[in-house]
Amino acid sequence: MRMLGALFNRDQEALRCPYPIFDELRADAAVVYHDGLGAWIATGYDAVRTILRDTDNWSSLSPTSPGPRESAMTTAMATLSKEPAMAEAFEKMLSGRRTAAVLLNADPPEHVRQRRVVNAAFRPARIRALEPTVRQRSDELVAEFAGRGTVEFVSEYAVLLPMRIIADALGVGDDDLLMFKKWSDDLVIPIGNAAPSVDQVRDFIMSTQAFSDYFSDKLEQRSRTPQNDLVSDVANAELDGERLTHAEQISMCQQFLVAGNETTTKLITNMANRFAAEPGLQQAIDSNRSLIAPFVEESLRFEAPVQGLYRQAKRDVSVDGVTIPAGNHVWVVYAAGNRDADKFECPNDFKPLRPNSREHLSFGNGEHFCIGAGLARSEAQVAVETMLDYMPGLRHAARHEMAYEDSFILRGLKTLDLDFDPPV
Repeated sequence: MRMLGALFNRDQEALRCPYPIFDELRADAAVVYHDGLGAWIATGYDAVRTILRDTDNWSSLSPTSPGPRESAMTTAMATLSKEPAMAEAFEKMLSGRRTAAVLLNADPPEHVRQRRVVNAAFRPARIRALEPTVRQRSDELVAEFAGRGTVEFVSEYAVLLPMRIIADALGVGDDDLLMFKKWSDDLVIPIGNAAPSVDQVRDFIMSTQAFSDYFSDKLEQRSRTPQNDLVSDVANAELDGERLTHAEQISMCQQFLVAGNETTTKLITNMANRFAAEPGLQQAIDSNRSLIAPFVEESLRFEAPVQGLYRQAKRDVSVDGVTIPAGNHVWVVYAAGNRDADKFECPNDFKPLRPNSREHLSFGNGEHFCIGAGLARSEAQVAVETMLDYMPGLRHAARHEMAYEDSFILRGLKTLDLDFDPPV
């Protein structure tokens, strides 16, 4: 349990390889309680899947934290609320959070109704129509560094590809990408970080306000002049004959921006790191490109970009023989379920030909299964093809350091310095 505490404190040793920690927990029980987290932890595949699929007994209203136990965030907000310069931003943020349970943090029947609004944007036909744009964007990015034979892969490729694609989908273009990335980074500060600093919370609040102001203008424009983009879909959507509230619209756009780039960035980075860490793997995939899709799925299983989210018990619930009292939270650890030996043979081995790798839990499961999973898979497959075509012989550069982001929920390398053999 000592290393579990280190994980929650975001110690780099624990963040680099949390899987033995999950294995130890699972060996004790599929669901256990942890005082430091103030929540239960589900690590068994069947327990994780059962909770995710049971919306009758489990609520998703607080998916990124176990509620009021996030005392550092609460304390920092109380401090900042007294600063005159922060008053307007603080009030705007709170008003939006009070009224907008949307998609990720909504329960049925609201979640079902909201999802109908945006389902069309993520249907397979629309994803396929985006593929030429994904390839074009990827080619543009790699052209900037392909001749060098070296790259800081996160900032020069893995961040920019999904960010440009979600900007295209939203209909906001490339001019503000750096600003979008800043907002995205700040908006995820509380996720998997129970002790953010006052300065981090200030950045979170200011970016929340800036995001709201920017997209409020875009939504108003699209309500008058709709275009073929997600902002127009949200601006003009109706649920049972009524428009979404402004807070719901803003929250929906925010989720698209953050979810549309943060997790895909981490997936693409993890795949490049896997090529660099395992000699011969990239060549094997290149010699048999039918393995690209299975490689993506095994990468998702092996390194879940979102390690897990929370659910709250609506009533006393029994899971795997353990009774969880009403009101208690559970950290549902997708990454641990993905390494359960009862589900995946030799789970700590990376096997692109694993027959059931697609049964991983990295996109969630059940009603809240990630709506953007198809787009993420499409971008990931294009990214792999790009690595094979333009970055053969991927390997860690001498300057590379394995430092992970400051979160036990969002798993991703801060940087990935790679060398490769420039194409002739």
